[in-house]
This record gives sequence, C-alpha cells and structure tokens, in this order.
Amino acid sequence: MMITSQKDRYELLGQLGSGATSRVEKARDNLLGRIVALKTFLSGFGDGLEQQFLYEAQIIGQLSHPSIVQLYDVGIDEQGTPYLVMEYVAGKTLDDHIVPSTLTVQRACAWAANLAGALAIAHGAGIVHGDVRPGNILVTAENQVKLGDFGIARFALEIFGSHQLMGTPAYLAPEQIQGEPHDPRSDQFALGIVLYQMLTRVRPFDGSSLGAVCAQILNAEPTAPSLYNPEVPPALDLIVARCLAKNPQGRFVSCHELASALYPLAR
Repeated sequence: MMITSQKDRYELLGQLGSGATSRVEKARDNLLGRIVALKTFLSGFGDGLEQQFLYEAQIIGQLSHPSIVQLYDVGIDEQGTPYLVMEYVAGKTLDDHIVPSTLTVQRACAWAANLAGALAIAHGAGIVHGDVRPGNILVTAENQVKLGDFGIARFALEIFGSHQLMGTPAYLAPEQIQGEPHDPRSDQFALGIVLYQMLTRVRPFDGSSLGAVCAQILNAEPTAPSLYNPEVPPALDLIVARCLAKNPQGRFVSCHELASALYPLAR
C-alpha cells in the first residue's frame, strides 16, 4: 500500500463550518477508511511560522484525554496552505445546548470538570488553549463534551497579522484585554464563563459593544449564578467566583484543582 498525497488521501464530503480564518469540512481518510474533520486555514504562514505550527501540532497530537478532540494529522499542502486533520465528532456544539437548556446543575459541573481535566493535560504539556468558548466545545451523541481548536486562535492571529484581541471577546480574561501573555489561568477564566452560562443561560459579562464587554470583564462583579438558578448551591457560587477572579492569583492554582472542586458537585 502506498502513502497517498494529501490531495488524494482526503475525500471531501461537505462543509461543517467556516470562519474568518479557516474552514472545516467533513472528509473521508481514504488511507485509513475513517471519517475526519479537515480544517484548512484560508491563508499560508509567513516566514518561520511553519516550523512553529508543526512543532505545536506535534505536541497537541500527543494530548490524550476523552474530552479533547484528537488531532490526527497536520501538514501544509502544495499551495502552502496549512491544514489539520481531526477526529470527527458527530453532534452539536455546547452553544446548541445552552439556550434550550435541559442541563442540570450536576451535568454542568460534570462537563466543566471534564473540560478542566482536558485543559490541565494541555497545560501540563505547555499548551494554552486561548479560545475556550461554547462554540469550540462539542457535545457527542453520548452526551460527552470534547474541546477542540487547541492553540488555533494564536496561529490564526499570527498568520493574519491582525492586532485584534485574541480569542472571542466575551470569553477573554482581564489580563488578556490588558495585553499580557496567555497563561493557563486565562483558560480557567474562560471556562468559568462557560460554566456560568451552563448554570444560568446568560453570560456574566454582556455588553452591546466590544468596549462594553471589555469594561465589564475588567470592572464588573458578576451576579452570583444562584440568583438566576436557585438550584445552584453556595459552594458552586464560590467556585464560579474563584474562576472569574479579576486577578489570576485569586483563581484556582490549576485546572486540576478546579476539576477536583467540581467533581463532588457533579454527583
């Protein structure tokens, strides 16, 4: 059996989504006979970034956790366009579960704990996610959550040379808005916002404009989740408040510690 080129290896089966920097298609890997998600960036890399991209992708490809979307393959095609081949997850994103929500407090805590565990594995390998939000969290048919798009936000930023804020504004930590480097606790802050949404169906920081959202993230103390949802126990209000501490020092030491705090509330 010969190894095929990328062009022949992956047969496109239809579009799954597209954004400002990339598009995602469902594809068949003709070599291994499995369905995959093929993410193609809409533009090539500048000087020196290719090696960094391939190096980081190698690390991400080694991350193994039930709540991480597996990265199978990575490359740069004949046109110089970078692509990623990922596990195909049938199902919807967490966005689709928050609004009509039938989420119980227990399930929200279980999902957040699993995602915290996934982030802890990545952080241990030196990878900061940088764009944790419901649209990057897939929910499988078996009601398991999987976090995708590790490290992608930063590459997209570097390729497109934009000076806009990294990540999605509503999920940025105060230190990111202030232009400080990403750090594992920024991911924890974003996960705290996701957990808040799962518990309350609303965002803790919600403004009509980018500036308004950023001002709230920097200055506003969010309403305790239990005021929106009386089923939220006081211990969970405290966990959420700690994730959303303005100063990273006030958050959990690690996502491992956050997961440990959440698991008892998931039962």
